[in-house]
Amino acid sequence: MKRPTAAQIRAFNEVAATGSFSAAGRALGLSQPAITAQVKTLEESFAVRLFERTAHGSELTAVGHRLFHCTAAQRDVERDATEILLTARALEIGELSIAAGAPGPAMQQVARFRQRYPGIKIDISFGNWQEVVTAIRDRRADLGVLTAAPSGSEMYREPLLYQSLVALVPQSHPYAKRASLRLSDLAGQSLLFRSGRSQTQRELNLALRAQDLSLTPLLWLESREAVFEAAAQGLGIGFMFDAASRREGGIVRVPLSDIPQTFPEHVFCLRTKMGSPTINAFLETAGAHRCDGEDALQPSLNAKV
Repeated sequence: MKRPTAAQIRAFNEVAATGSFSAAGRALGLSQPAITAQVKTLEESFAVRLFERTAHGSELTAVGHRLFHCTAAQRDVERDATEILLTARALEIGELSIAAGAPGPAMQQVARFRQRYPGIKIDISFGNWQEVVTAIRDRRADLGVLTAAPSGSEMYREPLLYQSLVALVPQSHPYAKRASLRLSDLAGQSLLFRSGRSQTQRELNLALRAQDLSLTPLLWLESREAVFEAAAQGLGIGFMFDAASRREGGIVRVPLSDIPQTFPEHVFCLRTKMGSPTINAFLETAGAHRCDGEDALQPSLNAKV
């Protein structure tokens, strides 16, 4: 029975992970035509189609997804072996890919990590809760930084900090002067809700159901940045975890008295990836940060930003 070659699987894995034939070539030190040829030969040898070429890059087909789920561990082994051989424990060279839900906690941790390990190349992407979890499970990212990350036998997670869910009130709004708001105060107000698989919106919806409240938003917005901008422009009141962004301008963060609990921001990864020196170094940096004291875990709530 014929088998795919190691070179074909290596080329396939890199395209699957990066979403681009040219990026895969750069990562492996090969030309794009060489990568294309390896993948084309693999497809033709088994009469399958592994990628759909789109305007945004190359997306895995259903068969491609199944194959990458099976072979992605080989890419991890090769990368880990390269790290061990090149860095000799010094972590002077290496790569780390991170998927995050919010820029604030992720960039904070990346900055601390870079201070210790400036030679590590970091690739970071952002998405909603489900997109980040999927990126980790599909091995398109090594580490995730996410509010209330999933737990279970396949995942390892640890908290970076704890944060509150707050209202983003336009500075011109009368509620901007309030020390806190109840959810019932929001009835009749212009509200900005998140669409898609947003953890912020999920927690807000749970609190509204607990209060038996039904609120109709003025706008459904896909991203945190869109909610912040709409609130800053005075379109309505939005919602955000208070450590998610340190962006300033046009809004006041007002606590919600009906949602007093705090929510953990986790760093997490597949347990099978915990042998990576770079991933372990990132987790150790996170652990050292938590040992700095309670202030490191509890972000302060700035009244005006």
